[in-house]
Amino acid sequence: MTARRAIFPQNQVSKGGIIILNFILLFQESSNSNTAAATDKAVKASQAAQDTVVEMANGFFAQLPLIAVGAIVFLIFFGLAYVVRKVVKMATIKANVDIMLAALMARIAFFLVIIFGAFVAATVIFPGVNPGDLIAGLGIGSVALGFAFKDVLQNLFAGFLILLYRPFAIGDQIKIDDFEGTVEEINVRATKIKTYDGERVVVPNNELYMKSVLVRTAFPHRRTKIEVGIGYDESHEKAREILLGVLKNTEDIVDNPEPEVEVVALADSSVNLRMLFWTDSVKSVTRRTSDKVVSETKRALDEAGIEIPFPQRVVTMVDNEVESKAA
Repeated sequence: MTARRAIFPQNQVSKGGIIILNFILLFQESSNSNTAAATDKAVKASQAAQDTVVEMANGFFAQLPLIAVGAIVFLIFFGLAYVVRKVVKMATIKANVDIMLAALMARIAFFLVIIFGAFVAATVIFPGVNPGDLIAGLGIGSVALGFAFKDVLQNLFAGFLILLYRPFAIGDQIKIDDFEGTVEEINVRATKIKTYDGERVVVPNNELYMKSVLVRTAFPHRRTKIEVGIGYDESHEKAREILLGVLKNTEDIVDNPEPEVEVVALADSSVNLRMLFWTDSVKSVTRRTSDKVVSETKRALDEAGIEIPFPQRVVTMVDNEVESKAA
């Protein structure tokens, strides 16, 4: 576009007006030139984008057969992973390995086959990719994932060690911190415990492995202790015989080791005797047996006329004269 330049007589337009008009005309010419340049750049950018899309589409269609082959290879390894998992689980169970440990080992074998299949599929789809580069990249990524999922990995390895060394098993009754109950499940992340009140506690495996755990049912039998006090005027030997008779006649108390009764303290208001007896280690048996022992102990001592005293305090009142003499 050609701009028209206006010509004004010198006598009609002042010199300053001519300068302003010339500036306006130059600005219009510059704007027209910039618009044309911008339009040209937009056309070139659009053409470049189209060329890129076409090139990507051509590359995809050219790579499509390799992608199909790689997908088939991965599906084959995926099916093989299921077969390997079943074989590993059956073999470990036949070798008398704990069923939870067998399941964990089968799961690890499954994921190893999947990862190997992904590597093979990647090399099929991208022939120029070096497997060594993939392994190196996986190593760097593993370090990053290790920091990101540190707690998860700690629980994973702790669960594996618990299943391997078996400090307790499913069905055992354990106590950790303030929680006590029966172990229901041990998986790769946490252990589920059912409390005696019918509640579920999920404890991370890392805590179970790092902290002290009391296993109530580690052995077939465990000992229970119950204390009872008699008056100072009563015969502790007679009381001992009565308590031994109660223990020997109570159901669920085993004969080997034999029950015992021992004098343990001369307390402020009583002579304390401790009954020691062994029962099945399950909580329900120990609780039921303790209830029977306490009930029968109270009945037997009452029938024998032996006093079970309550705390007493004797206060002696003295006059001021006696106090001053004592001082």
